[in-house]
Amino acid sequence: MILVSQVETWLFMDQHRADAADVPTILVEKDASGAKSFTAMRTLFQLKKWTGQRRFVPLLSCDEGAYRAYEVFHVDAVPPFAILESGRVLLKDNEVDEAYAAALDDAAPKTYSERLAFVADYVERALGETVVLAIDEPAASHPRVPEDLFVPGNVMQTSERLFAWANRQQTERDELK
Repeated sequence: MILVSQVETWLFMDQHRADAADVPTILVEKDASGAKSFTAMRTLFQLKKWTGQRRFVPLLSCDEGAYRAYEVFHVDAVPPFAILESGRVLLKDNEVDEAYAAALDDAAPKTYSERLAFVADYVERALGETVVLAIDEPAASHPRVPEDLFVPGNVMQTSERLFAWANRQQTERDELK
């Protein structure tokens, strides 16, 4: 299973929420203006685990330049792929995947849903595992994590629930092999 998650809303929080958190947090995004996004330390450990197994792919709305500010994905938890600009750009090992860009141009998906389905299919083929989406929007093309994992406005609970569910799912899949 490959977990594709909208990290901006599912895993990361702003400094105000990080300062108010009752658990340790860590900076994950810093640009020229300073600290921007944080996550719980426990979430960082899960990101390290899942990216180390090549089973986690972040989905972000930002462009490649803004993605560079996410230090976590360049130092601590380097993903096999990163989906940027809502599927318009795909990085493979943090470099633009030119084969994906050409395939996307050829396919010419018209909507966000079509683009998301296309990139999820591409990642599935590349990594040889089923993609499961942890996203805010409904998506008919690929399985999604249970909706009750997402707690609006609370990335601490959302990330805890998401990785607890994903770890259970992965354990069950491993036991079936």
